[in-house]
Order: sequence, then C-alpha cells, then structure tokens
Amino acid sequence: MKHYTLRLYKNGGKVETFRTKKKKRFLRIIRTINWQNSILKAYLKVSYGRYECVSGCICEFLNDGLYESKKELLEVFRYFDDEK
Repeated sequence: MKHYTLRLYKNGGKVETFRTKKKKRFLRIIRTINWQNSILKAYLKVSYGRYECVSGCICEFLNDGLYESKKELLEVFRYFDDEK
C-alpha cells in the first residue's frame, strides 16, 4: 500500500505536513493549496512499502522531490503514483 506525504514550506519558515494512505484524499489536499498565499515549496514523498532489495536487506522503496508550482507537483504525483 502506498503512503503519501506532502510538506509545505511557507514564508517565515512555517512547515505544514500532510500524510495519508488514500489517493483521493491526497489529491483533494493538493488541489486546495493556495499557491499565491505564501507557499514557497512543496516536498512530495510517495512510499511504496518495505521490500527485500538486491542486497538481501529490507529497504523502503520511495520517490520524493521538492517542487515550486502546483502544476509541476501534480504532474510528478501522477508519474509517481502510476501503477506499473
């Protein structure tokens, strides 16, 4: 099961963090962000769970990054969330 994390960096160093396992709820959070109201950057992390890696240890598989616009964040989210 995927875990979604969004961390918003605002003016003045304030940080808000949102975590959920539900894609629909996470998309609603992203769509309600007011980017004109002092949001500087957004950190997105999609975790796919812990699995045995090539070296034999249990590792967490994830994609993450720091983004500066809502359009960029949604594009990358759709790419990270793509079922392959």
